[in-house]
Amino acid sequence: MNALRRQIVEAVRGMGLDGQQVADAFAHKHGLNSTDMRALTQIMEAEMRGVPLTAGRLSALLGTSTGATTAVIDRLEQIGHIHRARSEADRRKVTLHFEPLARELAGAYFGPLGALTTEVMDRYTEAELETVHGFLTGMRQAYNTYLQRLEEPAGEQQAAAPAGKPQQRVPAARASPATENR
Repeated sequence: MNALRRQIVEAVRGMGLDGQQVADAFAHKHGLNSTDMRALTQIMEAEMRGVPLTAGRLSALLGTSTGATTAVIDRLEQIGHIHRARSEADRRKVTLHFEPLARELAGAYFGPLGALTTEVMDRYTEAELETVHGFLTGMRQAYNTYLQRLEEPAGEQQAAAPAGKPQQRVPAARASPATENR
């Protein structure tokens, strides 16, 4: 690996760690544990995409049991961050939604960070940002591919596709960012 590639890997890793520290600080300030915070983030992102999560899908995304996920949902609902809603079309289907209180708290806390990241992005052209987006999307896909391989039984791991050939199997718990919640 050349020096520039190593620096990029270190920067991506560092950005992930920095983002986790910011999220952990928010969670601590608002009495959430790390799983609660991950759940809240997943619920918010799904709702922003216009496809609210079900408890089962949240369980798969978190990698937790349905019982543990129910406990997380109960905690988040009890403190006013989310609510459950029954589908009008199918009353058995319950989706999870971000509450205005959680939106306000997140906006107040993360808004200044958003302004700082906007300042950074404003330094680049649209074409450069498209390149960065493509790179980061590819890196996320690489992480998801690796996680999929880790979830395979030991015998299947040895038969993993050669480098450059992505795996075709996508378990529910590790869908790619583009296909989450479908």
